Amino acid sequence: MAHRQTKLERLAEGRFPYWVALIEAKCTGTQYEKIREFCAQRGLSLSRFGHSVVWQKEWYQVFRFGREEDAETFIKTFGGERMHPSERGKGKNWAQWRKGTYKPRGSA
Repeated sequence: MAHRQTKLERLAEGRFPYWVALIEAKCTGTQYEKIREFCAQRGLSLSRFGHSVVWQKEWYQVFRFGREEDAETFIKTFGGERMHPSERGKGKNWAQWRKGTYKPRGSA
C-alpha cells in the first residue's frame, strides 16, 4: 500500500525542516513513549507527524523538528543522524532514504 501524504502533513513539513533518522529498534514500544515524553517535557519542537525510511535494508523512524537546536538535543540524547527532507524517496519509492544525496548550496 502506497503512503499518501495528507494535506496536514504537507503543511506541517515546511515548519519542521530539521529531520533526525533514528534506527527503528531504538524507538519502538515503550522507548517511543519515552522519546515523546522527553521532547514534551523539554518543549522541543517535535512534529506530531513522522516518517519511516529504509537504508540498506534497515528501517529508521524520522523525527521532524522546527528548530535546529532541538534536533541536536535529540541526537545527543537518543542518537540518530541528520536527514535532509530532499533525501526522502518519491513515488513508489517513498520509503527509500537517498542518504547522502543532499548537497548544501555553495558546496562543490
